Amino acid sequence: MSDQVSTLGTSLRRLGRERQQEKTVEAVIQLAPSYESVAAFLKDAGISKPRSAAGIQRSARQAIKVLITGYDVENAEEMESWLRADLQGIVDASLEMMTSARDEVFQVEQITAQTSIEQRLGDVSFREKRKTAGLMLDQAWFAGQWVTGAWEACTGALEKERKRSTETARLGPTSHTTKPFVSSGENVVMLNAWKQALSTGRSK
Repeated sequence: MSDQVSTLGTSLRRLGRERQQEKTVEAVIQLAPSYESVAAFLKDAGISKPRSAAGIQRSARQAIKVLITGYDVENAEEMESWLRADLQGIVDASLEMMTSARDEVFQVEQITAQTSIEQRLGDVSFREKRKTAGLMLDQAWFAGQWVTGAWEACTGALEKERKRSTETARLGPTSHTTKPFVSSGENVVMLNAWKQALSTGRSK
């Protein structure tokens, strides 16, 4: 076990609570913990290394591509509104996970800073607390990487839609009415699938 005090919880706290209150995709991406920090904390907690960012992001991109095929939009602005609405449940859950994990990690950091290795080795409650914090941090890692991958797919789709709209405009002006977003239930389905993926498939 390393005697070096992790600074993950402290660094996340420095990002500011105002950013967390935004509850946007961008906030999740900014607050997502780094692989190195998560892997180091999980190792000390006796937990296997986190799932790869590439694998998590790939599954997110696939989910978004399926979601977008069900859209019937007029322009990129409308598509972005629909995408953000469908992702909002996952964004809210991700931010909550990150906040909770950050607080647990911070408490472990404080205990680590105030005790010796010998004291912590003999403290069963500390080891259990550190493992709990590690599991929460692992979920926060998954959440951050999933949203990162999902938004990458979204921005790609939005860029294609902008190009399509530009090309259509060249053919002559058209009129349309932007349709208000009405949930078709896809956001609920995706949130449930995301929760299931969150709790399965960890590297052993």
